Amino acid sequence: MKIAILGTRGIPNNYGGFEQCAEYLSSGLVKKGHDITIYSPHFHPYKKDMYKGVNIIRMLSPEKILGKSASNFFYDYLCFVDATRR
Repeated sequence: MKIAILGTRGIPNNYGGFEQCAEYLSSGLVKKGHDITIYSPHFHPYKKDMYKGVNIIRMLSPEKILGKSASNFFYDYLCFVDATRR
């Protein structure tokens, strides 16, 4: 099954509980044979396209321009649009 996880600050986790859950869940689902993709903001320090078999797609997050709250909305919207096109 193809699964995308949106709304995260990326993996490997360096932010909080939701990201830790996304990391464990995604790597566990990969071990069961699923095709997992996680969206990550462009400023996340991990720059590779794959982590423990999980595909990583970096997306623009204009946090420095719009502030944290507004940029989260914009980032989530861009991730949603990209995921529906894939």
